[in-house]
Amino acid sequence: MNSKVKFEQESVEAMSAGAHGHCHAAHATAHQPWTSLLDSAAQSDHIVQLYQDQQFLNRAVCRFAASAIANGEGIILVPTVPHWNAFRPRLEAEGVDVKAALDRGQLTVVDADNLLPQFMQDAMPDAPVFLGLAADVIAKAHGGGAYPKVRWWGEMVNILWERGDVAASMSLEDMFDQLAHEHEIAIFCSFVMDNFSGDVHSRMLPRLGENHSHLIPVEDYHRLERAVADALRETVGSDEARVLEARLLSRQTSPFKMPRSQALLLALRQSLPVVAEAVLQRSRTLYHGSV
Repeated sequence: MNSKVKFEQESVEAMSAGAHGHCHAAHATAHQPWTSLLDSAAQSDHIVQLYQDQQFLNRAVCRFAASAIANGEGIILVPTVPHWNAFRPRLEAEGVDVKAALDRGQLTVVDADNLLPQFMQDAMPDAPVFLGLAADVIAKAHGGGAYPKVRWWGEMVNILWERGDVAASMSLEDMFDQLAHEHEIAIFCSFVMDNFSGDVHSRMLPRLGENHSHLIPVEDYHRLERAVADALRETVGSDEARVLEARLLSRQTSPFKMPRSQALLLALRQSLPVVAEAVLQRSRTLYHGSV
């Protein structure tokens, strides 16, 4: 075990100082399909969440971690200090005894800002070093066999993304995908990305489809479904909208699992980029509730 990997309980306790808040998910999101996905994340799943609302991030990570603990799985969290300070009280409000989970080794918390520099070389992640460090963390999370299944959520890829180091971020995601399959663990990551950005649709989502199994594009899938359907009808007309939707979705081969409405947006981008941009921008307006 590399002694530089900081996940000792004392460090975790220090990270949690001054934490505040609650972990009650909004009632409206309790039945969202992404909650079931995070509850039952399977071995080798690699799930990606796009978010702009900090509370959406908190709710999703809390769901993923609390479900792991309830299921008797080991859970690794690799947050920045401010995010751990938000997650810990939310987990406790959900009924998770965080200190007890740490003490028995079911919960492992690693400071993302501490771990990331340990495997970066010339502004890119070094695969052998990263995979070795990650394997050490995963081995500890198994608790000597007490937790055969392990989950991992982290934001090191997002730290790189927000710095503008896109190539490094995607390279690290490729390594995480390798990690998920080699160690048969469920991995969940979160990116600060605008799902209604044309650039994200044309450049980032196809790339994320190469190294993820599932996409959580927004918090409210039902609202997204209504927004996209209405935006498409307003843009091309009701009759053409029905024809387009049926034709595009029948030919769509999604790189990863996502809501039907999201798959339609991606299919539009590939086949009719001008129409797609108009639909995407109108969907943004309708989704966020302004007219």
